[in-house]
Amino acid sequence: MGTRQRIVVAGGSLAGHSAVTELVGLVPEAEIVWVTGEPHKTYSKPALSKEFMQARNELAELTLPDVAGDRPRGLRILRGRSCVSLDASGRAVTLDDGERIDFDQLLVATGAAARMPGMLRGVDGVFPLRTLDDAVAIRARLADRPKVAVVGGGLIGCELAASVRAFGLDVTIVERLDTLLDRPFGGALGSYFLDLHRANGVELVMGAMVERVALEEGRVAGVHLADGTEIAAGLVLVGAGSEPCTQWLDGSGLQVGDGVLCDAHLATSSPGIFAAGDVARWTNPIYGLRMRVEHWTNASAQGRAAARNMVALATGRQDLRKAFADVPYFWSDQYGQKIQMVGWHEGHDRVELDRSGDVPGPLARFYRNGRLIAAAGVNAPRVVMRLRRQIEDEARAAEAA
Repeated sequence: MGTRQRIVVAGGSLAGHSAVTELVGLVPEAEIVWVTGEPHKTYSKPALSKEFMQARNELAELTLPDVAGDRPRGLRILRGRSCVSLDASGRAVTLDDGERIDFDQLLVATGAAARMPGMLRGVDGVFPLRTLDDAVAIRARLADRPKVAVVGGGLIGCELAASVRAFGLDVTIVERLDTLLDRPFGGALGSYFLDLHRANGVELVMGAMVERVALEEGRVAGVHLADGTEIAAGLVLVGAGSEPCTQWLDGSGLQVGDGVLCDAHLATSSPGIFAAGDVARWTNPIYGLRMRVEHWTNASAQGRAAARNMVALATGRQDLRKAFADVPYFWSDQYGQKIQMVGWHEGHDRVELDRSGDVPGPLARFYRNGRLIAAAGVNAPRVVMRLRRQIEDEARAAEAA
C-alpha cells in the first residue's frame, strides 16, 4: 500500500468481523481501527432467538473466534465505542467520546436496530430482540414463567414464539396481517406456518394492531388491541422488523435510503468508503436490483468482499476486485422443522407450491419472466440447495444472453 494506510471499520458484528479478518490477512502493513459499537466480542446473532433463548447454549458458545488473536500488528480495537458522525470529504469519523479519527478508507458495517413502535418503548417488561443484551434480559424474565405476547409474526417473532413454547409457557402472537412470515417467504407458506404454530399451542390473533399496553404497578400486564381486545401478558416480545443504523451518517454527504447505497462492488457514493452487512443496500448483479439483506451468510460474505474491493482500490490489485453477486440464503428452526429460503422473491410473477410426497415438507418456487429467482422449503435442504445453484446458473445464462 506504499505509505502506511489507515482503514477504519465501523461496526463489530459479523460483517465488521469478517472484513477485519480479511484485511488483517491482505494488508498486514496497514493500520486498521475497528470501532465495534457493542462491548461484547462478535457473537452469533441467529442463535439468540433459538439455541440461546432455549438455554441450549451459553455465551461462550456464541462468541466468534478472535481476529488473529485480536492482537495482530497494526490492529486497534475500540470495543464498546461507536462512530457518531462522518465527515466524508474530510475523511474522518468522530466517536461517542469526541475522538476524531482520520482515515484513508472506511467500511460502514453498523448493521440494523430493532424497530420499536412508540407505544412500546421504555415499558418495563417489553423487549425487542436484536442484541445479546436483549436476549439475556428476555431469558431472565422467562425464569418467572410469565404469559408471553409476541407482537409481530415475522421471522424473529415466530422464532421467539417457538422458543418460548419449548418451556411450556402460554404464548400469543399478534400479527397485523392474516398470515405469518409473509415478507420473508412471500406469503407462499403462510398456511403451513399458521398450522405449525397452532399445532404447537400458540394462540394466534391475526389481522390485529396493538394500540397500547396495559400496566400494573409500572410493569406491562398486557396489550390492548385496536378492536378493544386485551391480551394478558407479563412479558411482551416485539418482532416489528428493523431499521438500518444510518442516523450517524446524517449530513455526511453519503447517499442513504433504507441503508447505505452502494454499487455492485459495495462502494458508496464517496470514494474509498464502502459498506457491508445489514446496513448496505447494494446492486446485486444476479437480480439487477438494489437490495438490503439481513442474513448471517450475507454479512459474512459481504464483509470479506468489501475488504477485498477496498484493498483492490488502494493497491491496484485487480485480481481482488469483484462485484458481489450473491443468491441470498437464510434458515429458521421452529419446533424441530428446518425451514430454508434462497434467492430474492420480490417482484415474482408466479409461484409454484409443491406439497407432494416427493418432498418432506412444502416447497415453493418463485419465478419472474419464466426465470427461477427464489425457493423456500421445509425439511428439504438438498432440494433447496440444488435450487440455489439453479438460480445462479439461470442468472449467468441470462447475463450471457
